Order: sequence, then C-alpha cells, then structure tokens
Amino acid sequence: MKEDDIPVLMTTSTEVSDSTTYTFSDKLIMFYTTSLIALSVGYYGSSMAMSPRRDLGEKYSRLVLEVLQFSDDGVKLMVKNGLMEEPPRALDRE
Repeated sequence: MKEDDIPVLMTTSTEVSDSTTYTFSDKLIMFYTTSLIALSVGYYGSSMAMSPRRDLGEKYSRLVLEVLQFSDDGVKLMVKNGLMEEPPRALDRE
C-alpha cells in the first residue's frame, strides 16, 4: 500500500497506554500554564485597545483581573512546590 501511495491505517502504538510514569515534568506543565496565562492577559489587553465599545472594555478589565488572580495562585503553587524560589521582582537600582 505504501508503494502505491495508499493511506495505511494507524497502528495500535498510537493508542492510550497503561504506563504509570509521568511523560512531562510538573515544572514543564507549570511553565506552559504560566505562559498561556501571560498570553491571555496580552490578548485581553489587545482586545480592549482595539474595541470601540466601552462596555466590552469593562468586561475585558474584569477578565484581566480574574486571570491575574488565577496567575497569583499559580505563582504561590510554584513557590510552595519549589519550582520557583520567589516571584520575579524589579531590580533595586539604588
């Protein structure tokens, strides 16, 4: 079938396995989660700036606040589990 360019059915190796080991580390999953949170805040900000309607701006502001509160919970979880020593801070210039 492959020689004639005919699609071949998927093998059983792509099915769900009964493995009990972790595929991804907790640190990697938290990195992706915090990256998606940062992207969502950026998208809400862009949407707020591009929308001519004031009522949508209020809703976007509320959503940004909720997402940032969720982000704060994620940072606390990362600090608690030793994935981050402390949240990033501004440099002390003095």
